[in-house]
Amino acid sequence: MSSVVILPPAATLLVLGGWYFAGLVALIAGCMAWEWTRIVSQNDNRMVAGLAAAGCAVVVGASAIATPSVVAYLAVAALAIVMVGTVVRVERRWGWIIAGCVVACVPCLAALWLRAGEPLGLALMAWLIAAVVATDIGAYIAGKRIGGARLAPRISPNKTWAGLIGGMAASAGVGWGGGIVIAEADSMVLAGLGPLVAITAQIGDLLESLLKRKFGVKDSGGLIPGHGGVLDRLDGHLIVILVTSVVVLVSGQTPLLW
Repeated sequence: MSSVVILPPAATLLVLGGWYFAGLVALIAGCMAWEWTRIVSQNDNRMVAGLAAAGCAVVVGASAIATPSVVAYLAVAALAIVMVGTVVRVERRWGWIIAGCVVACVPCLAALWLRAGEPLGLALMAWLIAAVVATDIGAYIAGKRIGGARLAPRISPNKTWAGLIGGMAASAGVGWGGGIVIAEADSMVLAGLGPLVAITAQIGDLLESLLKRKFGVKDSGGLIPGHGGVLDRLDGHLIVILVTSVVVLVSGQTPLLW
């Protein structure tokens, strides 16, 4: 039910792009920074969490209209504010909170960059999001139906190797379908990339689980019923988008044209 409520407006803003998508991504960055700061400060410092959330939202939102140099200045200023507030109020946790701001901002800025890419920015983002969602669904179904050996019992006891394989298969299927829908793409290439997307998404999920386990937290938040927090919902998307942006930057070409 949560997905049914969230998906239509999110998809609409993704399709519209520009300021609309930037506003959504800025909101997401702020929510993730808030949740991360609350986790590492043990939920006892709303002021610093608010500073982190506001700073990250401003940096990501401003990137939609500002030149890179202005964004850099804003980023430094926002992180400096967060650092000062953290040093004053959470003396030994400032490093973790700065790391959280980086985690919240960098993948979001990468998402805006990928979406703005022409001519296939929208198609690329839609494929990546669909592939990660398929990974989650495939992993959940396979893990529940098949079970078996645990993938990383010390980090996330509920994840299984069967779930990972199911997620890889589902993501490959989305890649195959994406190649049919996107005229410029090759179905075989996207189907081959699907399992890599799934593995990358699972790594993001495990990294967030590691953070929560370190600080003794079950969910990053309670904003999304049935999913937990925004970080819980988007952990796989963050690392997939970040890795994809690096690949596009290095290769100079979207994977859709490989």
